[in-house]
Amino acid sequence: MKNGYELLDSGNFSKLEIVGGYKLLRSSPSSAYEKETPKIWSDPTGEYIKNDTGSGHWKYHSKIPESFTIQLLDLTFKIKLTPFGHIGIFPEQITNWKRIKEIGKSKTSLEVLNLFAYSGGSTLACLDAGMSVCHVDASKGMVDWARENAKLSGLDSKPVRWIVDDVLKFIRREIKRGKKYHGFILDPPTFGRGSKGEVWKIEEHLPELMDALMELCNAKPEFVILSCHSQGFSPLTLERMLSSRIKSPGTYTSEELFIPEKSGKKYPAGFCSFFLKN
Repeated sequence: MKNGYELLDSGNFSKLEIVGGYKLLRSSPSSAYEKETPKIWSDPTGEYIKNDTGSGHWKYHSKIPESFTIQLLDLTFKIKLTPFGHIGIFPEQITNWKRIKEIGKSKTSLEVLNLFAYSGGSTLACLDAGMSVCHVDASKGMVDWARENAKLSGLDSKPVRWIVDDVLKFIRREIKRGKKYHGFILDPPTFGRGSKGEVWKIEEHLPELMDALMELCNAKPEFVILSCHSQGFSPLTLERMLSSRIKSPGTYTSEELFIPEKSGKKYPAGFCSFFLKN
């Protein structure tokens, strides 16, 4: 996997990955089980070591560039090992990127709102599928990272708006402007802060946000992809959050997100509900 991504194994609250040819060991709160193949865990290129305060640092056993690129689904992503242990991609979202590309085969010229958009994987998939995108994230650094990924993927000339803002504040302004969207993609955090210190708590603010999104499509979206990693927000919970608001007929696919491991096992990586209008 010199130019790609592969999850080798997980267990004992850690995961072992190959990213762009580099063998990385990172912490994993969801890996509360035994490793499948312990013998392959020796000699990582780098490992992220967490401290008691919740942050941490990278320890390098061999040289790793400050940044490098990999390819996923014919898209190019910049990888950078951040002080928080992130690398710039969430591979479990590949399932949703495939869905987006499939939607683009039958539904053209859709205008999509991608919220909590991180480094832009879903934005790139939408642009590649012929959609227009409004990409929103509270972090300027992440929006800049996403813009760079779009350029690396040859998609920077496609119709996209890059917005650094608190999600709820931006949506309220869009409602006042009478803006309409066809599709919505969101992967909200459990807790976060907006561009000006606004506090986001998923249990308080996600229902309010979903109500606001329905105003942007008259409760009749073409598709919605809602995913998260928060306890209490199971696939069934997410589906009911959508089905209780959406007024157009369609199909719901609700499931646990996972990353396939080399061993054949599945690494648990969040929850998702996907609505597609008939």
